[in-house]
Amino acid sequence: MARQNSTPEQWRREKEALESALRHKEKELYSIQRIGKALSSTLQLDELLTLIMQEITSLMNADRSTLYIVDHERGEIWSKIAQKAEVKEIRLPLGKGISGYVAQTGETINIPDAYQDERFDPSVDRKTGYRTRSILCMPIWSPISEGDRREIIGVIQVLNKKNGAFTAEDESLLEAIAGEVAISIANARLYHRLERKLEEIDLLYEFEQMLSTVFDLREVYARMLRKTVDHLQAGWVLAFLPQESNYLFLGADAQGNTYFESARSVSLGIIHFAEQPGREELIRLWPELQQYFRITADVDFGDVPILYTAVEGEEGQQGLLLAVDVREGRMLHYEDERKILDLIAQKLARARELHQLRENLLKQERLSAIGQMMSTIVHDLRSPINTVYGFVDLLEDAQATPEERAEYGQIIREEIKSIMTMITEILDFAKGKTSILPRKISVRDILKRFQPRLEQMCQRSGTELVLDIQDESPLLHADAEKLGRVFYNITKNALEAMGEGGRFHFRVFREDGQVVFQFTDNGPGIPRELQDRLFESFVSGKESGTGLGLAIVKKIVEEHHGEVELESREGQGATFRIRLPVHES
Repeated sequence: MARQNSTPEQWRREKEALESALRHKEKELYSIQRIGKALSSTLQLDELLTLIMQEITSLMNADRSTLYIVDHERGEIWSKIAQKAEVKEIRLPLGKGISGYVAQTGETINIPDAYQDERFDPSVDRKTGYRTRSILCMPIWSPISEGDRREIIGVIQVLNKKNGAFTAEDESLLEAIAGEVAISIANARLYHRLERKLEEIDLLYEFEQMLSTVFDLREVYARMLRKTVDHLQAGWVLAFLPQESNYLFLGADAQGNTYFESARSVSLGIIHFAEQPGREELIRLWPELQQYFRITADVDFGDVPILYTAVEGEEGQQGLLLAVDVREGRMLHYEDERKILDLIAQKLARARELHQLRENLLKQERLSAIGQMMSTIVHDLRSPINTVYGFVDLLEDAQATPEERAEYGQIIREEIKSIMTMITEILDFAKGKTSILPRKISVRDILKRFQPRLEQMCQRSGTELVLDIQDESPLLHADAEKLGRVFYNITKNALEAMGEGGRFHFRVFREDGQVVFQFTDNGPGIPRELQDRLFESFVSGKESGTGLGLAIVKKIVEEHHGEVELESREGQGATFRIRLPVHES
């Protein structure tokens, strides 16, 4: 304050000093306000730190500011932001250099001439060509403490004040700002962690969906590893999975490549590494792992972050899942990334278990299908065998004439031939073979072969048979034995559906250049939901049926270039039509 006996010149100088101090305070308040606004404007850590460093550099009237993040797990500090510097990232051990010393001790350092202090490390200056003079370096303490222990989460380093050395007033100002920065960093970390947790939930949900919809195990593995690479922002994610008879080597990289190899045997070193993974062991085994995974890229493991977790293999064997060059999670010591990697390893093991379960179920279904097919064969063979037995009894009748005996013998031969044809057809159907032997034949000859059998089947089942043969003259290019099988299958299904006392109508007529064989019953009809699928293999409307009979019908008719049609209403019976093209002579 100016005194009463001060000269006008002293008054003027003191006034100018006060005005300068006021302008400086106004600038400080404005900068602090801008820093506060910046701290509340975003929760994205990279963006937040960039804003903070810009405002601190301006407020402190300095040349540049750098924020170092402390990595306690690796015993290092590394710069997240460096203003106007060519070096994008600086990594230093705790205790090395001024910033490393502050990170280790928690002291505030204010040095007017950096090169006069033995703690100063000039290596960064030599790399960048920058000349450091004055330094103000201060720790950032975590606002979240565990008990009485406070943790240093970062260091603010301000370099080269433009009008001399940093003052005690600068230290107080930076200390106040450091407290705000600590809160903002903690909030940004919590927000980032929440974002990552939501991403993890989405990732695990996607994996669960994948396990339910993708049945190719190799594709499941490849998708999971690619998603893991993206989530961890890793250079590689590799998996070593022992199987029952071999070892799988799976991998994905940041370029979108996937690796899938198998080996009958591996070295003991690989097995021991899977059981007790370690950084040094990985570096030693990397050339061998490159061969197994077919990876050609070399890796400088100096500062590359690596995460490991075990994968449960078959019969108690242990596999390994590892992520190399992980870029996500550094600021939180990869705590969440290790957890998600454990969960992904469980998903890989579950994918293998589900695949084995599906394979076992398929085997059981195949065995069941074989059993159903055998049941159908036995069931279908019973009718012609019964016919043979019946005509054998007639042959033994002493009153039978030679002509009747000859007729009975011919019927027996036809039935035995039918049995052999039936067996061949079912085997051919299972193998997908086409085996018709078509020749020119009249409808009359086809009916002559089938009609006695039809009459006998209806008689034995107590069914009324109605025949309506309108035209026997057309010629067909057909395999008579296979058509007999078609007619037999349709008739047998109808008789079984009606039971004793039914009415079966067999009609033959010509229509639009085709011969139509129509089979109508008055049974319970076919359920609507089955009609579109009735000619598929193993689809049946009967509890004891397998659906092979009508599947064979459809196959034989299509081989004759014909069509099979179905009309049915529940409770009103069913009508099958076989349409075959007329052979123009």
